[in-house]
Amino acid sequence: MDSTFNTNKYGYQLYTLVAFDEQQSGVPVAWAMASRNTSDDIALWLEKLMHRCFQIRPDWKVNAFMVDDALAEIAALR
Repeated sequence: MDSTFNTNKYGYQLYTLVAFDEQQSGVPVAWAMASRNTSDDIALWLEKLMHRCFQIRPDWKVNAFMVDDALAEIAALR
């Protein structure tokens, strides 16, 4: 998961979530735009995303999560 900062005139962050397929190739699977960069906002997005994933595939499991050194993203994952 990673986000962009100050890349549009509104100052919104664009979050991108990448998953790995069977060949270990990264595939972008979800995006979110946020006007704030808080762990609560990121956690809400991730909760809704995971809920939807479990609706489609109840056996789906998160294997690992990788982020850069963004404290809000790390706090949201905890």
